[in-house]
Amino acid sequence: MYIGHIVPFQFYLGNPLEIDDNPIVLSESLRLIRSQHHSANCDCLDTFDSDLQRSKQLLLRYQNTLTLFQNKQPVLTTQKCPANWRFIPDLADGPVKKALSYCSAIRAFLPGNKNKLIIEQFIVLDEDDKTHVRFTLYHFNYDNRKLIFGITQPMRGYDTSHETLLQMLAKNGAIETETYADIYRHCGFDSPIYVAKPKISIDKEAPILQTTLQLIKTSLNISRQNEEGIKADYDTEFLHDYRVNLRKIRSILSLFKGVFSMGENERLKQNFADIMKQTNRLRDLDVYLLDKQDLFDLLPVRMHKGLDQMFEAFSIERKQQLQLVIKMLNSKNYQKNIHELLEKFSSTENLRAGPKASTTSLPFATKLIWKRYTKVCQIARQIDDNTPDEEIHQLRIQCKKLRYLMEFFSALFPPKMLKELIKSLKRLQDNLGRFNDFSVQQESLQEFLTSYSKKHRNKNLIAMAESIGALIILLQQKQSQERAQVMQSFAGFDSPEIKAKFTQIFHHGIKQ
Repeated sequence: MYIGHIVPFQFYLGNPLEIDDNPIVLSESLRLIRSQHHSANCDCLDTFDSDLQRSKQLLLRYQNTLTLFQNKQPVLTTQKCPANWRFIPDLADGPVKKALSYCSAIRAFLPGNKNKLIIEQFIVLDEDDKTHVRFTLYHFNYDNRKLIFGITQPMRGYDTSHETLLQMLAKNGAIETETYADIYRHCGFDSPIYVAKPKISIDKEAPILQTTLQLIKTSLNISRQNEEGIKADYDTEFLHDYRVNLRKIRSILSLFKGVFSMGENERLKQNFADIMKQTNRLRDLDVYLLDKQDLFDLLPVRMHKGLDQMFEAFSIERKQQLQLVIKMLNSKNYQKNIHELLEKFSSTENLRAGPKASTTSLPFATKLIWKRYTKVCQIARQIDDNTPDEEIHQLRIQCKKLRYLMEFFSALFPPKMLKELIKSLKRLQDNLGRFNDFSVQQESLQEFLTSYSKKHRNKNLIAMAESIGALIILLQQKQSQERAQVMQSFAGFDSPEIKAKFTQIFHHGIKQ
């Protein structure tokens, strides 16, 4: 029992307090009465990433109000919200929005089971009717299942009265808790917490074939966890994570040469490429719609009419593309294909091994990472003002492959040193990513305008053409600015300290 500290006491209670209209006598001078009692329909909310559960917070929505419980905090944070609220930016400025500012702006808050919530508020009074302690019981009722959670609000200077209340609660079966895990489980958040980048334990002595299957199975399972979210269209991160993990598998198949037979490897690469291809356009449209405000901010208001036309077309096309992706995910062919892949990667005996399949994992990893690191440096050191865009794109691709390799095998290397190297690489990647985005946007905007014009010949497209043309010019300027930053970003990655660490971890000790 948590006694002796004048801080809020959080607890679960097995049975309700039988108080009715009569007070509970706590001592000669203290009595407990129920001051308020009301009920409402209630949603418990969290992101698919379980941001709130991880941070030991609880978010409830009832009577169009968000109520945020923060561990050991005596005062709850509340704020009005729209009935169907899902995203942080859609909240008006207020205390809950401020408290949740660490959460992703593009990740939806999803409801669990809709509970009937009964709220009972109590106060501890002395003989002069002066309040010493307040506390609240929250009764969650769903499908004939009940859970009672409570939290006390101690008053300064009344430590003894608070302890007296805690003793009474203990006699009534109160169990202290520092998390809201039981509430989340009761409200339907009972699946294992989703982890987009789980730490994978790898045996450095294991054959690389075994390790490869372990890595692929992990990414395939993570990808599949996002399928229902894609179909429900909760937010765009479901498709993003789905694609990232399929891309990781394709990188493994491309980089781990000799682990599988050549024929087996090519068949698998083509299979995953075919799956991803069917989601390409939906992801492109998601990115445009996520960047909508940024693109509007680039142009003067007088040119917004053309952008309105363009984004209206994007929204219509997105609905069509989403239906195509849903149809693909629900198809018998897809389900059969995925289950066959899961079966194939369940055992090394189901795959045709290549000449390097039995190589020990640690030397295989160090050699592969060192080779990719030297390739990144070789490309980057040749970049100057006249380097074609395609070579800069190649540098971005090689950096991504290097990052994937370091993350795949992170369990084999010193975590602190590896984290520093990945952080340094990420800065270069961010620069190259922006450069690539500006380049791709220019091409796709031009392609969109050409295609749209052919399909809508009778419409007045002058405003759209003017806006898109202006956007392309501005994106060219931004791309040029990012190009100028590439060498500066690489200089930070190519520092003597970073080079020394790469050499120490991934080059020394390799048997040639």
